[in-house]
Amino acid sequence: MKSFDELIRELNLRDPPLCNGQFTWSSFRNQPTYCKLDRFLFSAEWEALFPVIRQEIEVRVVSDHCPVLLDSTPTRWGPSPFRFENMCLEHKSFNKDFEC
Repeated sequence: MKSFDELIRELNLRDPPLCNGQFTWSSFRNQPTYCKLDRFLFSAEWEALFPVIRQEIEVRVVSDHCPVLLDSTPTRWGPSPFRFENMCLEHKSFNKDFEC
């Protein structure tokens, strides 16, 4: 396991945030053990192509592992609000473009 951790550090691999929980595996015993065994690792070059990345834990159905979904969809909070800046009034074509 130590050499795997060294490889991750040597290659500077990224481990995106985990949503919907902290652990992906459980022993299902009276005093269960929880671990984060399942994960996606990727390079900085890959992250540059997909800057908004997160891992989402899905509902466990059959296995003792939770499925993990890699999501690269940016969060949309709705349409951008209209903003009017006073500096627009000083633009040379403002009066011409907005004549009544």
